[in-house]
Amino acid sequence: MSERLLLRAMKGEKATTVVLRGKNLTKVPTLVRKLYHLKTLDLMSNQISKLCPELISLTQLKKLNLGNNKLEEVPEELMYLKNLEILHLFKNLIKSFSPKSFDGLENLNILNMNHNMLKEIPPEINRLQNLRNLSLNNNQLTGIPKELCTLPYLSELHLNYNQIVSIPEEFQTMKNLEKLSLARNLIEVFPVVLCSMSNLKILDIAGNLIQLLPRKIRRMKLGGFYCEENPFLKKLPMFIEERLEVLPLKNWKTSTDIKELPHETVICSQSCFKERTPDIFQLRKT
Repeated sequence: MSERLLLRAMKGEKATTVVLRGKNLTKVPTLVRKLYHLKTLDLMSNQISKLCPELISLTQLKKLNLGNNKLEEVPEELMYLKNLEILHLFKNLIKSFSPKSFDGLENLNILNMNHNMLKEIPPEINRLQNLRNLSLNNNQLTGIPKELCTLPYLSELHLNYNQIVSIPEEFQTMKNLEKLSLARNLIEVFPVVLCSMSNLKILDIAGNLIQLLPRKIRRMKLGGFYCEENPFLKKLPMFIEERLEVLPLKNWKTSTDIKELPHETVICSQSCFKERTPDIFQLRKT
């Protein structure tokens, strides 16, 4: 059945694109071994749980879509796809990575693994040296390995809806990161290391457990800052009468109608605070 579907989808052995979405395939058709010129293979929304060895002959393949299938691990056969640039593995049952799966993917630009069951990112992620966009939303990640920070061209990192509690200090080495999404995780302390990332343009920390924003956040040159559903928006900020201790949002875009944000302040001493007069310090509700 799968072989007949493939024959219909391809137009001769020089076919460059094959799309077999939603055909209830349980395996990759073995005839793909003859498609030496294939550049796009779309097998989304099938029942594929393993890749066939014949896939290694697709040395010209640039885009592979295996989204919404039944894979339980990132398969080892991927290591032979030397020219692969785009890989979709979203909505599978992936819990782990085959030890050699990333070995030959030096040209991979985009990796989408949203909606899987990953609990950790393996250190071998550092082999994807040309990766620019990594999406791992809706997994079960609890942390980020420092090896991820060695990807020199990574510009977008999406980690929404996981169980991440912190990010490593090595993030400051990610000079090309422009968009970072950490929404709906378990972060309690704002990652101060982000304040030194001068090229970061979009930051999403919505729906975390952050109690306070650091003063250093003033340094950030964000175009978009999304922070709703965090405890710090419900706090009573303390600031000097001249409003020096409330952070204006400048021209940052937000997903809610927020004009100012409370952040940490510095009091010279405890006695100074206790002996303050109403015209020097006061508490004010927002």
